[in-house]
Amino acid sequence: MKLLRHPNEFIPTIFPSFNPPTPQIGKVHPPTPQLGGLKRLPVLKVPHMGVPIAIGIGGGFKRGFRELIFKWDLGVKKLRKELPLLLLFTIFIAFPSCHPNRLKTSEKTLAEEILLQEQENEGNDRAAREKQLADGSGNSNGGIRYKEDRSVYRTSPPVVIDIAGSLQNVREIELSDIASEITYIRIQTPPDSSFRRDIKFTYHLTDNYIIASNIFGIIHYDREGRYVNTIVKNQFTGVKIEQDKIIGYSEFTFIGAYNTNVTSSGNTLYYNYFNNIAGQEYLMKYDCSANQIGQTIKYDAEDPSKIIGQGEPVVDLNHGKSDSAPKQRNPGGMWSSRSPNPGFLSRSYRMEWIDDEHYSKILDGSNMLGIFNSNGDTLSAFTQHEKLVNYKKSLQRGTDGGSHYKYNGKTYFRNAFNDTIFQVIPPNRLKPVFVLNLGTYKVTRQQGVDPGFDLTGKIIPWEMAETEKYIFLTFTKDGYDCPDSRENKAVKIYHALFSKKDHKLTVIKGDPFNYSPEIIENNINGGTPVWPSTDMIGKNGEISVSLKGKDLKDRVRTELFKRAPAPETKKEDLKKLAASVSANEDILMIVK
Repeated sequence: MKLLRHPNEFIPTIFPSFNPPTPQIGKVHPPTPQLGGLKRLPVLKVPHMGVPIAIGIGGGFKRGFRELIFKWDLGVKKLRKELPLLLLFTIFIAFPSCHPNRLKTSEKTLAEEILLQEQENEGNDRAAREKQLADGSGNSNGGIRYKEDRSVYRTSPPVVIDIAGSLQNVREIELSDIASEITYIRIQTPPDSSFRRDIKFTYHLTDNYIIASNIFGIIHYDREGRYVNTIVKNQFTGVKIEQDKIIGYSEFTFIGAYNTNVTSSGNTLYYNYFNNIAGQEYLMKYDCSANQIGQTIKYDAEDPSKIIGQGEPVVDLNHGKSDSAPKQRNPGGMWSSRSPNPGFLSRSYRMEWIDDEHYSKILDGSNMLGIFNSNGDTLSAFTQHEKLVNYKKSLQRGTDGGSHYKYNGKTYFRNAFNDTIFQVIPPNRLKPVFVLNLGTYKVTRQQGVDPGFDLTGKIIPWEMAETEKYIFLTFTKDGYDCPDSRENKAVKIYHALFSKKDHKLTVIKGDPFNYSPEIIENNINGGTPVWPSTDMIGKNGEISVSLKGKDLKDRVRTELFKRAPAPETKKEDLKKLAASVSANEDILMIVK
């Protein structure tokens, strides 16, 4: 058993080693997945291999043919020497489609050639993008520099995730099916008591540090859970925090890290800083590996524009402009936010940082998404294909909000009511990576936003999280997720696991009307069941789970724990850990 240093002592930790939501009245889309305005380029598919291979006759062949004709004019005798080579080349071109069972090139060789070609394509694309960015001019089109690009590589078409065809493929999934190791890290209590002890954190892992964030701010810990620094302590008014939701009023003020959407490169952290009193909005850069002083910067009413977050602003999202008055919503109005881990603001999907020089933003009107540089210049804008047509109702319901997520340092995006997941690549590329086949279950925007349209028999994708081997997908059926739907049991919520290796989707067995289900049973140590959220997947595929000591204490007393098919030694270790922690102590559970 390995030991992990607690902030105040050494304690045993558990390392199992088993193998383990805007709405189309109209026709329903056909069962085939739609690539959102994409045109697939021609490919030749070799039946024996089951993989598309781009085969074309280039200018070299044409030039060679012309040379042969010219040589005919010079003399037939010389052509006779060339003719066998021409015939042999022609036979080679025709051979794969006429005689698939006699293919001499091995599957391994073809796979290697395809991989090399894909790497070459990506390398060429990367070089072209770098040249575009270095050039800085591009194609001017009403302030947009570059024309949008959603093209599909013939050697790497998007992978289809067949939801419509997999609804009957239902089975139980256990944690050992996807992971082999669990680590528990006890998180030291921050010195600032204004971080409420009953509110959980969202966790982000840099290379060597742990970043904990919630509505109260962002805290920097080392990998053993010891407190290092308070990066920002949020200051706000007009916000009411409850166990299962946050209620904000239109006159609210906020200074600090507005949401939990942080990202990192190595040990450099990037977070959004917002001050609606001074009209500031920045991307902040904070070096976790520097010698931090561990001191909170406090708000100064005499200097309201003073940044209270640590680090340095690297991008000014307002580009030098500031508002002297707080930004308000409808006077006397209110808003609310719900989250499975209550106590922090939901992620904002309007904007997503791609890197420290570029960000993407959800657009309104004729475009769905834009890519911008750090100066706020619009590099590209992508046409909105999912449009409302002659919609005259005053109300629209929020059924599909689309999604953003990050995996392995890359940014991914799915537009609302679109079934394609794109990788967002500056300055102007949306690379199709996955396509959700919803078949007749697909909901158009016209249908989705219309409160009068019955969603029975329709599926709406919800959250996605990706690791090296799997995609974790949540979707609703026969309704959409909202408080009223849950209260009236008017929506079914399903969870599914897609294997990136086998390209198979498994719907996880469970009650779709249970809105707090134990999705993946923890058979490694009998502890908390697991389902990853979009924000809590590490760069190496680690799944982070935010717990309180009370969660562990309650778990080990349940009949589910007692009956769990986990080794008794692992269960005993978990019982000892649960006994040693306080009810409000923060615990980070890492699943690998």
